[in-house]
Amino acid sequence: MRTKSVFGAAGAAFLFLAGQANAQDVDIGNDASTRARLAPGRDVAGVLEQEGDVDWYRLAVRSGQRYRIALNGGDGEGQLSDPMLRLLDANGGEILTNDDADGLNSAIEYTPTVSGSVFVEAGAFGGALTGAYTLSVAAETAPTDNAAAATNTRARLSLGQSVSSEIAFAGDSDWYRIRLEAGQSYRFALSGSGDAALADPLLTMHNTDGEQVAIDDDGGEGLNAYLEFTAPTAGNYFVEAHGFDQGATGAYTLSAVAGDIPADASTDATLSAEGDYREAALSPGGDRDWYRVVLPEGGGMRVGLGGAESTEEALGDPMLVVYGPDGAEVGRDDDGGEGLNAWLEVHAAAAGPYYVEVRGFVDDAAGRYALNLVSGEIGADANSGEYLVANGEGRTSTIGSADDVDWFAIDLVEGRPYRFNLEGVDPNALGDPVLTLYDSEGRQLASDDDGGRGANSYLTHASTAGGTFFAAVSAFEQGGAGRYLLRVSDTDVPGNASTDEILDASSDERLSRIDMPGDLDNFAIELEGGVTYALDVSGAGDAPLADPFMAVLDGDGKRVVFDDDSGGGLDARLRFTPGKPGIYFIQASGLGGSTGWYQVRVERRR
Repeated sequence: MRTKSVFGAAGAAFLFLAGQANAQDVDIGNDASTRARLAPGRDVAGVLEQEGDVDWYRLAVRSGQRYRIALNGGDGEGQLSDPMLRLLDANGGEILTNDDADGLNSAIEYTPTVSGSVFVEAGAFGGALTGAYTLSVAAETAPTDNAAAATNTRARLSLGQSVSSEIAFAGDSDWYRIRLEAGQSYRFALSGSGDAALADPLLTMHNTDGEQVAIDDDGGEGLNAYLEFTAPTAGNYFVEAHGFDQGATGAYTLSAVAGDIPADASTDATLSAEGDYREAALSPGGDRDWYRVVLPEGGGMRVGLGGAESTEEALGDPMLVVYGPDGAEVGRDDDGGEGLNAWLEVHAAAAGPYYVEVRGFVDDAAGRYALNLVSGEIGADANSGEYLVANGEGRTSTIGSADDVDWFAIDLVEGRPYRFNLEGVDPNALGDPVLTLYDSEGRQLASDDDGGRGANSYLTHASTAGGTFFAAVSAFEQGGAGRYLLRVSDTDVPGNASTDEILDASSDERLSRIDMPGDLDNFAIELEGGVTYALDVSGAGDAPLADPFMAVLDGDGKRVVFDDDSGGGLDARLRFTPGKPGIYFIQASGLGGSTGWYQVRVERRR
């Protein structure tokens, strides 16, 4: 007898012979060597005999046909309680998979683009179940689709226009032919539309031979796709609209626009304030790309920009600029990220659209870039902080209010000394920054207010265990707001002329540590000729340097003067009047193999 089964997004009816399920009288293998066969209209029965067992069936399919494959188990004794169905190509690559289409039973709809053989795999969810199952296939003629899934498509896409259609069945994809010119940039947008929208559109570009040349998943707003593409050669290309999930169906709108991402507020490229990621290119040299993001009043975002990885055409030295709703610049950064990458934190003073501009540091910069947006300002605890890499350019950010605290996670190596420099930077510099160091459990290890130059902060730390530590930035006694720069170096204070530690000759002090016998710490300082300076190196802290020794070196690294015990106890003290102006070095060390904390001070005297 004949029975009718109704299924599919469009409610199409499939007619098939459903007689008694027949067990295969041949071996059912678990790979492409299987001798088991499956055909429309004839059910087969099988058994998964042990955990991890799967059965493969070869199915001959024809283009222009639509297939419904169903795998049913049951609740009774000896029945497979939770079937898992997979469809694989002739090479064993997965095409589609389904777990629970009808209760715990599985089903797949498939419309092949070419005739040939595929494999149907009957399995169990998680590979942990056994039992009997029934497998069936039904087929019907697929509806006519002008947007075929190959280069023979009859669908066309015109520049400056959009088309609306639907992914009608699982595994469906629509190809559109379009003519592009060599060296020209184009923008393609694919978004779900209507009440039955395609949930997660995927947009793929193919060349005239059908080879993939570009792809985007979530480059548009939300889960929609947005792709900027520069044609390497003139000719026909194909834009493929489909779902990220091969089983997805739904309505979509696809558009094509000539030209690069606009470099002004007319841009159609958007970022989600909830968090987003984009890869694109500056092309030709000197190009700039603008992205629109809508922020609420008081909202914030952190934007990172770097050259796109895994490409030889990466943008070498990216730069970020952000503009507010009134078009005025609210911030910019060149090297605030790792290496030459850019990083910027933005606080929205007013609600509205903000614009993130991607450019190169040099005027003729070109190359691919990766843009990443994280919602909100830097967090005030270990769970919401920002990651910082030692030995980078540091991180420039903002304390937005008097009670704001910014936490940074930093990975430290066991036994290696680290230096933390925190200083206010123009414009609107944080006047009196405070730096606090915490371990991985959030326990405070150290804190400093004015250990750096002027009112800036400075800490040194050698981790005994290694792991993730946290540096917290705030304003002294919650007394202000402003911009700051936090830098972390994973080396001791250099003991040579290449030192990056600089003292202010008018008045300055620095807390540091001699970590091992024979260690030398050099501090660069610019002195005036004929002016007297008071210089001190003294033990400090809970484990003070027992016998400090100080020397003054000239710009060539030659010792000019030195002292051992002229200060209090065994501390070192000098009154030094250079004969000529220039760069000098104050060198601190410990006599007799002594180690420990010390403080170096300098004060200009008349």
